[in-house]
Amino acid sequence: MSKTGSNWQTTISKSVSYEGVGLHTGKPSRVTLLPASSGTGICFERCDLPEPITVSAVMANIGSSRRATDLQCDGIAVRTVEHIMAAIVWCGIDNIIVRLDGEELPLGDGSALTYVNLLDAAGLTELHERPCDIRVTHPVWTTRDESHLIALPYEGCRVTFLFLHRRFRPDRKGSDTESEYLDIEVTREVFARKIAPARTIGFEWELDTIQEQGLALGATLDQAVIIGKTGYVGDTRFCDEACRHKVLDLLGDIAILGRVRGHFIGIGSGHSMNHEIIRLIAGDWDVKRGV
Repeated sequence: MSKTGSNWQTTISKSVSYEGVGLHTGKPSRVTLLPASSGTGICFERCDLPEPITVSAVMANIGSSRRATDLQCDGIAVRTVEHIMAAIVWCGIDNIIVRLDGEELPLGDGSALTYVNLLDAAGLTELHERPCDIRVTHPVWTTRDESHLIALPYEGCRVTFLFLHRRFRPDRKGSDTESEYLDIEVTREVFARKIAPARTIGFEWELDTIQEQGLALGATLDQAVIIGKTGYVGDTRFCDEACRHKVLDLLGDIAILGRVRGHFIGIGSGHSMNHEIIRLIAGDWDVKRGV
């Protein structure tokens, strides 16, 4: 992995706020986005505690990957950061303070579109320091059973993803394997129109189980794409919305490294494998620096 610079670092022009409930906790929280100076990066600030705690969006602070990406520092967690992370990076923001009154980021409409709109309202300000772009310099990959994730050198950012799920057939025993496929060149405009609006996904047959585990307590049918025994339950924004949301999650997770240039190929992968691949990319960079 190597760094290249172009243009200037950025932050938002003014503070903006949003209130909602968290995807997994179902608890209300308020997020305020604040301008930050060059070199700050993306910092989450828990202001609901007796003393505010800052949790930076860096690889060392990656916490749980259980149905979401959490950041954690000194025992303090910020939950479900992947949607806002994707929005921040793909709206071109390098430095920002995300002040959170609560443990989990608000779910919004279940996608990253809420945060894209919020950042658009905040505007963009250039800072007089060069940004750091990160390149994948040689192939790295991780695999687990039938799931795979590969990162390849590429000029730009491209994601190829295959989403697989079992579709139960009511007319006979057994099931078919249904697949959704997306190959997309990611730019700011493409992200906003074709990836950010894709809502979080869930499988109808596991909803009761995961809610008993204290997860997905804040999602409704308006905020989530539910996959039932014969396909999608309710309306969708895209015919392949589940696949697009997996791409959104991937982009949000790799955003922890910053602006990454590479071609990411995923087959049935998720948050834990996303975390593994960014550790491999960062590890390669450390070797090249002699760290």
